[in-house]
Amino acid sequence: MHRIRRYIAFGLVVAGLALALAGCSASVSTDDSSSPSSSDGGTTTSTKTYTNDQYGFSITYADKLTQGEPVEGTGTGGSSVLDVIFADKNGSLVSDRYVDIVQTSVYELTRELKPSEVKQIKTELQGIVDQLMSSLPGGTVVEELSPVEVNGIPGFGFKYTYTEGDTDLTAVTFFLFKGKYEYQITAQATSDQWDTIKGDLEAAVNSFTVQ
Repeated sequence: MHRIRRYIAFGLVVAGLALALAGCSASVSTDDSSSPSSSDGGTTTSTKTYTNDQYGFSITYADKLTQGEPVEGTGTGGSSVLDVIFADKNGSLVSDRYVDIVQTSVYELTRELKPSEVKQIKTELQGIVDQLMSSLPGGTVVEELSPVEVNGIPGFGFKYTYTEGDTDLTAVTFFLFKGKYEYQITAQATSDQWDTIKGDLEAAVNSFTVQ
């Protein structure tokens, strides 16, 4: 099988927030309807939807989150064509960066990937996960890389923890594939607040759709 990825996306979960959106085709609308509830993580009722026409996706996030992009020098590694963050500005700060976030990064593949081919790239993704864990201080996989599907988009996801400074962080990352793009989505928060706010973060991840 042809190698479809020519990058390793290190640094994804430690990105900070800058409040200027990159110059791409996108729109944001407000939706005051209730977000999906969670039995073990809080959610809010007011939401906004970010739609990116250029890369064909949308994501709905809690109104308390602020849309931005990674601070220069702290964004994803590799060759992402778009990085956008939704961060809780009233949440935790680590090294002057907001860390209670949902981040979406888009990567252009070397060729289109058929849905039936997605399961064949687990070994390659596992190698990327292993390298990511070895690069993060105290990086530990909590839930192993396994197949996922978000609104019909196939891929893989895993849950992990790591430490930045004196702060323990918990995150989940999904690698989703459709056509010629990979959509890499991470929800992250400090470990001591994860159970409190994961409802909002995971609801955003589960709202992700591709046209």
